Amino acid sequence: MIEQRINLYDDRFREKRIILSAVDMLLVTVIAVGLLLTTSYWYHLLVTHAEQEQLRLTSQKEQLTVTLQELRKALETRLSDNRIEIQVKKVSREITLRKRLIDMVVSKQFGSGMGFSEQLSELSRFRVNNVWLNEISLSESDLRLSGSALKAESIPEYFNEFQQRDLFSGRTFEVFEVNRDQQQNWKVDFLIASRANY
Repeated sequence: MIEQRINLYDDRFREKRIILSAVDMLLVTVIAVGLLLTTSYWYHLLVTHAEQEQLRLTSQKEQLTVTLQELRKALETRLSDNRIEIQVKKVSREITLRKRLIDMVVSKQFGSGMGFSEQLSELSRFRVNNVWLNEISLSESDLRLSGSALKAESIPEYFNEFQQRDLFSGRTFEVFEVNRDQQQNWKVDFLIASRANY
């Protein structure tokens, strides 16, 4: 009798193992595609949100830039418009010079001190802040004064000085004018005269 031996441990007889079957491959592919789609959608949402935020910030930056430019222009306009400051300095210099002149007249520093009328000396003693005379016209019987004040309320106070001085008592003033120039509205001008023909 013939005896035949078969080696069942031989590789040909072993069951071949498939690591991934077609169904497994399909399932892995579907899962991978799903993950890719989900990740892609999530990144799309992030990019869309970032673009919207960038547009908002760009718009806000442009608005702030426009506002800053307007504020710079306004500041430059205010800094360059120093006309008021120049006028105030000019008036202050004039007031200072006139006060010095009045002090000189009072202390009689001109010449021998005999060349000024008693009326001018008396006028130089009027001390009311923020009021000054621009013109004085004197004759034997007439008096005309024109001046300015920073406040209209100071003018009556200035003319009250006439009542307190004996030299001017009994004098009748027939002209009294007060006006404010629109171009120089920071001061009030006045005119007083003892005769109406001035």
